[in-house]
Amino acid sequence: MTRKIAMGFHTCVDYELIWNTETVEKVIEEFGIREDELRLEMAVHTERDAWVFCLAHLRAGVGGEMVPDESQYVLDFANRFECNVTLGGTPTRAAIVLDKLGVDTVLQTSCWNPHVERLLPPHITAIPGTEDDGMIYPHVVLTCGKGVRIHAGDIDFVTPRENRMMISRDITSLDMPILPETFGPAIQDADAFLLGCFSEILDRKILDRCIRKTRELLEHLPEKAVVMYEDGCYIMKPFRYAVHEHLRPYIDVISMNEDEMQEYIGEKIDILDVRAVTGAIQRVYESIDIPNIIIHSAKWALAYGEQPQLLHEALRGGATMASTRFRIGDDITPENYEQTTQLPDRQDSTLFCKAIREAMGDRICIIPSKDMTYVEHPTVVGLGDSFAGGCLPGLIGLKDR
Repeated sequence: MTRKIAMGFHTCVDYELIWNTETVEKVIEEFGIREDELRLEMAVHTERDAWVFCLAHLRAGVGGEMVPDESQYVLDFANRFECNVTLGGTPTRAAIVLDKLGVDTVLQTSCWNPHVERLLPPHITAIPGTEDDGMIYPHVVLTCGKGVRIHAGDIDFVTPRENRMMISRDITSLDMPILPETFGPAIQDADAFLLGCFSEILDRKILDRCIRKTRELLEHLPEKAVVMYEDGCYIMKPFRYAVHEHLRPYIDVISMNEDEMQEYIGEKIDILDVRAVTGAIQRVYESIDIPNIIIHSAKWALAYGEQPQLLHEALRGGATMASTRFRIGDDITPENYEQTTQLPDRQDSTLFCKAIREAMGDRICIIPSKDMTYVEHPTVVGLGDSFAGGCLPGLIGLKDR
């Protein structure tokens, strides 16, 4: 029997910038950016603000997203670099990576334009969220490798890890279309549904409408369907908790990465410290009150909650997909995916997993990350999206186990 995976709603055109340290250092000097300005919590209004925000996050080794006041600032930022044009948005990129493995999906997009029409694989059944209005609102993705020195003016630091920053002012993301009347009939026989987050919405009335429409849509799913929500770091932080509260009854699994977990608990932790990770997991789980949580990081992927051991296959699929993208990039093949499963695990990850299993027992299912230290030119864009996509086949049938 053919399994059916559905997802929505975010789709965007990504401008993946090609890193150039010289360009970054010239901008620091052009804008006169000082070291004492670099802070993680700040409003972003102009292109200069965007650069300050990016530098602060690159120094801290933390990913981030921002929405400047005008779309032109996004384009000004992007025009300083060469770039590749791809499609983004968690559900969309998840559908694309599943297509690489021959898994067909149905997707409601949030926009429709020539880039989406050209780049979306034909085996993905797409329901456009909007008509093509001739406008492109790019999501600019700035990625930087680990160990890159940035030195200009009084700024001088080395990036502690691979990282990515996202800059956009996308009208279709700020006013997310959700179409239960047209998408609902297409998911009535779905086995799994991936729900992307609403992290870019800035208006509470729009968020409330999105929540209402999402609830209406999810009512079309059969009882057997497993709903996974991929969380995010919201620009309007209170909105994150509102989404959890109002969509909680519809979600079986909530997934987030290490940065999103740490933002949720309000502190940065060592992700190889058993006591710190244990405390963070329990705080997130008790607060969110969703049956199962998945947390994925650079060192491990874990499930915690009512049925963690039943999520082992999903964790393995998600981690393998993300690792395959990390080392291969966009052009993943089933052979690449299979090769990733044969790679050795990180030694530090293996030791951590053993220790936290001893500490938490059957309430946790955890797998170590593959050793990716040999990869010279990693892809760091879309790893969380790829993880989410890779999880979905392993979630099918969860309610029957």
